[in-house]
Amino acid sequence: MNKSLFKTLELSGILLCMAAVSALREIYTLTRGNIVGIIFGSVNNSQWEQLKPVILSYILYGFGELFCAKPYFRRFVSAKALGLYGCAVFYLIMSGIIPAEYNAPVTLASLALGFMISLYLTLGEKDISTLFSVSCFMLLLIFIMYFSFSAFPLKHNIFLDKESGMYGIIPDYIDIGASALVQK
Repeated sequence: MNKSLFKTLELSGILLCMAAVSALREIYTLTRGNIVGIIFGSVNNSQWEQLKPVILSYILYGFGELFCAKPYFRRFVSAKALGLYGCAVFYLIMSGIIPAEYNAPVTLASLALGFMISLYLTLGEKDISTLFSVSCFMLLLIFIMYFSFSAFPLKHNIFLDKESGMYGIIPDYIDIGASALVQK
């Protein structure tokens, strides 16, 4: 494995993924609610839906790193899974504390944390390849959540769009103003 190339890819991944997240967050609107927009974009402004593009860009960039830098597979997958979960947990905690208008810095900080975790674990002295099966299960879990929670969100604050007061895909025919009045 080329360590200097891997370090460069990890650091540039922060900015490239941030750009991809910015584009992916708008894809639902651009596709006018198409299935592609539902799968790859954010269907509302809930914490979960704003996290979905972060997850997708992080995973896709990880595939690119795998083919370019050719790191040790088991160690790399374990490090990426732990980095992804670190990124997601940090994002959910911080976006719950910090107001929504600061979403971009929170996203950037969470991506930076995720990439730093994976960089440290991939190049560190401790061998984490023994966590490969657990990491595969963690990735399977995030895969299931990614494809399930837009259409079938849980009734939890993470899935609540605070602007509309609704969960999941918001129908076109809903009067958001009337919905807000009813919920108060």
